[in-house]
Amino acid sequence: MANILIAAADPSLGQELLQKIRRHGYDGRVVDSLDAALATTRQEHPDIVLATENLVGGTAIGLAKTLKKTPECAEIPVCLAASSHSSDLKMQALAAGIDDVLSPPLDETKLVARLRPLVRLAIMRTELHRRAATARRFGIEIIETLPPTKIDTDYPLLVVGPSGASLSAALEGARPSFASDPFVADDLLSHNNFDAAILVPESDPTAYLDFCAQTRNNPRLFNLPVLIVSDPGRVEETVAYHHGASGFFNSPVNPAELRSSVLSLVRRQRLRWEIRKALGETLRAETRDADTGLYARNFLDAYLSDRVAYSAPRGRHLSIMFLRVPDIEGVRQHFGEEQAAHLRLQVAQWIGSLLRGEDVTARYAENEFCVVLPDTPKIEAEIVMNRIAGVLAYTDFAVKEVYQPVKIWARVGAAELAPDDTPSSLIERARANIV
Repeated sequence: MANILIAAADPSLGQELLQKIRRHGYDGRVVDSLDAALATTRQEHPDIVLATENLVGGTAIGLAKTLKKTPECAEIPVCLAASSHSSDLKMQALAAGIDDVLSPPLDETKLVARLRPLVRLAIMRTELHRRAATARRFGIEIIETLPPTKIDTDYPLLVVGPSGASLSAALEGARPSFASDPFVADDLLSHNNFDAAILVPESDPTAYLDFCAQTRNNPRLFNLPVLIVSDPGRVEETVAYHHGASGFFNSPVNPAELRSSVLSLVRRQRLRWEIRKALGETLRAETRDADTGLYARNFLDAYLSDRVAYSAPRGRHLSIMFLRVPDIEGVRQHFGEEQAAHLRLQVAQWIGSLLRGEDVTARYAENEFCVVLPDTPKIEAEIVMNRIAGVLAYTDFAVKEVYQPVKIWARVGAAELAPDDTPSSLIERARANIV
């Protein structure tokens, strides 16, 4: 799933961390010194650097500062595994460009939960470079190297819980909106954009944990950072992470420590949006299908050729899925070409809205769509595919001049890149799986 470089002065701790991440599909190697970490990062370009506070010959702070000044390494996320709770260390890490700070205890659930969004961030950056390379073949140039994300003093923050106002001192500079409970928060999220959310559960935390889990399953909100601040014993930290929390604090919380964590999450969230915006710049007239607004078939062919050539030798996951909608042809036969085109456009928009920014969605044939999911195993692609098929099946489409709701059923199939695959063989296998 990702290659993680672990830098730890204590080799036994480094090996312990390596074994923990390997149980969840990640791989990597361990080094113990600052010099070795710098050299290995420059040579191997890992997806993430996970460093303990102190290294032989240096510190994680020093490592991050050097990497951020090295052009070929500046985009690699750095995570610091701290030896103690320290608001000063967190603020130093934030200033050095470190993407996350893990405070003890460093159990497996927390480690994997906190690394996962950094892996997704690394995947998004890689996808930006790959898609930009394909776009250049169509005469499109975009900015690939994004400037460091600046955090202003007016970032929108959602605070949920009747005692949320007690955190105001820790939120200096933020523009908080307060919701008394998760139900009010749902309404606020449907009408506003927030950079992060803080949940402060009351006596029964069930609704708050459900809110967190539902956010992770919402295609529009699944990247929203969510911090949970709980009275001791009310919510277990591992339970919070299992429900999709981005971070966890027991109250009373150190205001400076909470603020540094919020700022770190806000910076990461804004970087995601900047990457999504840059990815969107590759969808122009030269690459767009005029009827659906998705990528055109010629861009898909060029992109998939580039992606297979990149992914295969590196052993990276690459899945594709197809969605075929025969009902669109039925609408054409019964109501006309204009009505079929209107339905096709709506289906395309629905599919695109249910996918991540790093996924490539293209019109493959008359009423058939192809989605490429970078760094995604087939088992995950099939979950996404079946979710989209389910949403489409339960949606009543309103088609112009058709005075009744239109129902559709998408036939779907997926395949994952095999070592000897070509783009054609991968497509052929995915289409053969359509049921």
